[in-house]
Amino acid sequence: MVSKKTVAPYGTWTSPITTDVVAGSNLSFSEVHTDPKTGAIYLVEGRPSEKGRQAIVQLKGTESIDILPAKHNASGKIHEYGGGAAAIASDGNIIFTDSKTDAVFSLSPSSGEVTELIKGDAKLRFANFCSHPEDPDLILAIQEDHRGDEVINTVAAINAKTKEARTVVKGADFYSHPKFSPDGKNISWVQWMHPDMPWTGSEVYVADWKDESLENITKIAGQARAESIVQPKWLFDGSLMFVSDRSGFWQLYRYDVKTLQVEQLLIEGFQNADLGAREMVLGFSTNIPLNKDEIIVTYTREATNGILLYNILKKSATELPLGLVSIFSAAISRVSDTQFAVIGGTKTSPVGLYIVDVTKPTEKQLLKSCSGVEISPSYLSAAQTISFPRTHGNALSSPAHAIFIPPRNDDFEAPTGTIPPLIISIHGGPSSHVNPGLTLGAQYFTSRGYAYCYVNYAGSTGYGRKYRDALNYNWGIKDCEDSVSCIEYLASKHLIDGSKVGITGGSAGGYTVLNGMCMFPKAFAAGNSLFGISNLKTLAADTHKFESHYLFDLIFPDTATEEEREKVYYERSPCFHASKIERPLLMLQGDKDKVVPLNQAEEMERVLKAKGADVNLVVFEGEGHGFAMKENIKRAIEEEEALWRRTLL
Repeated sequence: MVSKKTVAPYGTWTSPITTDVVAGSNLSFSEVHTDPKTGAIYLVEGRPSEKGRQAIVQLKGTESIDILPAKHNASGKIHEYGGGAAAIASDGNIIFTDSKTDAVFSLSPSSGEVTELIKGDAKLRFANFCSHPEDPDLILAIQEDHRGDEVINTVAAINAKTKEARTVVKGADFYSHPKFSPDGKNISWVQWMHPDMPWTGSEVYVADWKDESLENITKIAGQARAESIVQPKWLFDGSLMFVSDRSGFWQLYRYDVKTLQVEQLLIEGFQNADLGAREMVLGFSTNIPLNKDEIIVTYTREATNGILLYNILKKSATELPLGLVSIFSAAISRVSDTQFAVIGGTKTSPVGLYIVDVTKPTEKQLLKSCSGVEISPSYLSAAQTISFPRTHGNALSSPAHAIFIPPRNDDFEAPTGTIPPLIISIHGGPSSHVNPGLTLGAQYFTSRGYAYCYVNYAGSTGYGRKYRDALNYNWGIKDCEDSVSCIEYLASKHLIDGSKVGITGGSAGGYTVLNGMCMFPKAFAAGNSLFGISNLKTLAADTHKFESHYLFDLIFPDTATEEEREKVYYERSPCFHASKIERPLLMLQGDKDKVVPLNQAEEMERVLKAKGADVNLVVFEGEGHGFAMKENIKRAIEEEEALWRRTLL
C-alpha cells in the first residue's frame, strides 16, 4: 500500500538529513595513497567530530583502521590551502606533515611508530613529498619559509638520517609536484611566477639527478600568462606525462628524456574536455600510470567528471562506466597493474573511496563512504547540469552554466499551484566549479522543499580556458550578472519562484553574494556570505603570498593606471555600496582566516549597521578559511536555515 504524502508548503518539510548528519557524519576525504609494492591503501580523512583533524586510516577491504596516533593532524599549510600532506615512501612508510607542529614525520603502518624527520618550526612548512625509489631516506618536498621578511618557496631535499632539508631548486615564486623518475636518475617539478596562478601560466622542468644535485635543467613546456601545466607523472618507461592547456583545454602530453621530444597523447572525442584541473592545493592526482601500457585519465566536460583507460601503444581510450561525476585533488592512486583506488561521488551517493579493477569495468567496490549515515533515496534529489541564456551583461550571445537540484522528499508534496523557493549557491575560487555530485549540504535543503542551484558563472573551470578567462577584469560583474540570469531562466521555466530567492556563497562566492546584493538589490530576498570579501583594496594588501597577485587579473588589466585601479577598487568593493542593499544579510566568518581576514566581514557589518540594515555577523572561534569543526558546521547550517525560513517562506 502506497502511503499518502503530506501536503505542506515548500521549505517546511521534515527530513532525516539533519544538521548532525551533515556536520558530524560527513567526513572529508582529501588524499588516497597506495603502497606500489604491497597494494595497501591509505586514506587521509578529515573529521568534524575531532575539530577537523586529518586522520590517516588503512583500508583492509571495507575495514577502516586508524594508524595515525590521535595527537597528530596530517594536514599541510603551504599556500594556506594545504594539500600534499602525505606520501608513501619507497620503504612503505608514510611521510606526513603535521599542522599542529609543522614538523615532518615518518609513520610505520605496521607498528604505528612515528619518527620525526624535520623538527617543527611554526615558520617553516613542508608538503608534496616524493621519496627516492632506491633510497627512502632521501625525500623531495615543497618548502615554504616564513622566517624572513618575504615568504620563500623552494624545492627541498630532506635527509631522513641527518634530519635536515636543503634547497635543490629555487628562484621561482612557487613550486609543485617534485618527483623522482622511476630509476631515480631524473627529477621533475612545476614552477610559476607572480602574477600567474598555476592555472593561468606555469612551467614543467626536468633535470638529471646526480650526486644529489641537479644537472641539465630543461624546461619542457609551459608559458607565463599563456599556458598552464598540471599533474606531471613519470610513466613506467621513464618518460614524463603532463597536462597542458595550450590547445584551450587541458590535454595530455608526453616527454621523452632520451629523444627530448614532446608528443600529444591525443584522446579522440575528448579534445574539448579538460584532462586536468585547477590546482588550488598541492598533491593533485587524478591521472596515473596503471601499467607500462595504460594510463588512468580523469576528464571534465561540462563540469562533470569521468574516467578513461588510455592505451599508450594503441593510442585509444575506453571510458570506464563508473558513474563517478565528482573527482578532485589527490583522488586516484594505483593499486596494481589492473586496479586503482579512487575518491569520487556519484549523482545519487556521497563521496566515497572505491577500488576499481579495469578487467571488470562496470564494477566498483565501495571501501568507505564519507557519510556514516544511510539515507533512503526517497529523500535524495539528483543534480541536473543546465546551460542558460545570459540576460545581463555584454556577452548575451553565449550561454552560462549551472547545476540545478529540484526539491525532493517522497513524504511530502507542496500545495497545488505553488513553486519552490530557490537557494542559489556561488562557488569560491572564483576559478573553480561545482560538479553534479551529490552533497549532503545541498540535500539538507532540497529534502526540506527548497530548490538549490550552483552557478558555474563566467570564469569557472570545467568548460575550457576561454570560459575560464572570461572573468578577467570582470570579477564582481559577470559573476553577479550570470547569477541573476540563472534565476530569471529558472523562473521562466516555472522551476522556482523568482520572488523567493536566497543567495549564498563562501570566499569568492561570498564576495558575489555581497556584490550581487548591491548590484541587484531586488533580485534576492536575503543573502548569506561565508568568509566573503567586502573590500578589494584591503584584501590585496592583507592576503597571503599565493593569492597576492591573483586579484589583479580578475579586476583590471596590467596596463591600468593607479587612478584606474583606485576607481575599480571603489566600484567593485561592496563595503562602499552597502547602502544599496535592501534585504537581510547574514555573514559567517572564522576568526583565524588568513585568506579572507575577519576585518573584511567586520567592515561590512559596521557600514550596514550604521544605516540600520538587517545584518548579522557570526564569528566562529578557531576556524580558518572554511569551517572544520562539527559544532561550527552545525551552527552555520542552523543560522542559514533560520535566515531562509524568515525571508523565503
